[in-house]
Amino acid sequence: MDISRRKFVHLTSAAVVTTAYAQSTNGAIKASAKTKNDPLGVRKDFPLLKNVNYLNTAYHSVSPNQVVEAGVQFYRDRANPADSIGPFLANGRSVRTKFAQMVGAMPNEIAFINATSEAENIIANAVDLKEGDNIVTDDLQYPSSFVLYDHFAKTKGVEVRIVKRDKSGATSIEDFEKLVDEKTRIISVSWVSHDNGYQHDLKALASLAHSHNAYFYVDAIQGVGMLELDVKEADIDFFGCGTYKWLLGSYGVAFFYVRSELQDIIKADRQGWRSVKDDSPLTDFDHYTDAAKYGYATPAFGAINVVGTALDYISNIGIKNIEAHTVPLAHQIRSSLIDHNIDTDTPPANRSAIVTYYHGKDPALVKKLYDGENIKVSFKHEGLKIRVSVSLFNNQNDIDHFNDVTAKIPLLG
Repeated sequence: MDISRRKFVHLTSAAVVTTAYAQSTNGAIKASAKTKNDPLGVRKDFPLLKNVNYLNTAYHSVSPNQVVEAGVQFYRDRANPADSIGPFLANGRSVRTKFAQMVGAMPNEIAFINATSEAENIIANAVDLKEGDNIVTDDLQYPSSFVLYDHFAKTKGVEVRIVKRDKSGATSIEDFEKLVDEKTRIISVSWVSHDNGYQHDLKALASLAHSHNAYFYVDAIQGVGMLELDVKEADIDFFGCGTYKWLLGSYGVAFFYVRSELQDIIKADRQGWRSVKDDSPLTDFDHYTDAAKYGYATPAFGAINVVGTALDYISNIGIKNIEAHTVPLAHQIRSSLIDHNIDTDTPPANRSAIVTYYHGKDPALVKKLYDGENIKVSFKHEGLKIRVSVSLFNNQNDIDHFNDVTAKIPLLG
């Protein structure tokens, strides 16, 4: 009997998961004993920390051993491939469910896409922007959003309105209110800014958008995995979230959240065999109507496998615990910068694990100082600005070391 690919997937997927995933989650993800120097009991899982003070998760994460092994095993299995991709698809559905639980969504509101910016492209193209419409964002948003809306400004006459940060590095709901009107179609922000770590008040911005019949889009890549999020409480309409930063995963896969009530409005912009429930006929396909419709082709199974293990790892620790550990350490960094008269543009009492500052010296000398101490940070704005980010594996010694070294910057020539 001839069995279609789709039907074979459903026959096999319920009982089987990938070898890499099973091995990496079969009791292996357990935190070690918690100590003063390892409050979350995780440092043994990150061998890099033996030699490097890694404070650069806002750029990309260090993956723990369990996640690395999941990726290695996945590609090791490619030397003797399985007869069906059914197990991979089953694992993907499991990963979507895990992520949905992490952010307070329903599994049918989560899709896999390739990268964070793809989410906003799908949204902007689906809402039928017209001349006279406006988009409101702020100057803390990621550059891809500006490129996207500049395209609509030039091709459709859409106005792009940008809220400017204040002297502390924050943008206020009051400043957004000044730019939002009945012609506003989308308010777009990064939950946590890549540029200075500022954490936006999502619920207030969602309320502002909805009071003007606008949509609320969030770039969540710099927040999910660092901070607790409940998308229903925050009343977010859509978000995109890559997996290679605070989710400890890799490149090639991102999560796309579309609130269930809006999935009829946000049409799938591409079609393929994963857009439909059964690919056996040649016409009249039964299309998915939930977020699964945004997946249209064979996804990055390896990256999905990896982030599935990473989600287990993070959930075992608890995002609430990660937030409670990392944010106060970031506050210590900011306080030390202020004490040494180094100019920071991260607002005081900001609830994120990212801090940025202008060192005011020759970037080459500052980089040499940090490199000599094996401290990893991000150099931005032609090296004049530094971004430091505290992750779940960092400890008090890392922060003290960083602060002691940074205190030498004002003394550089």
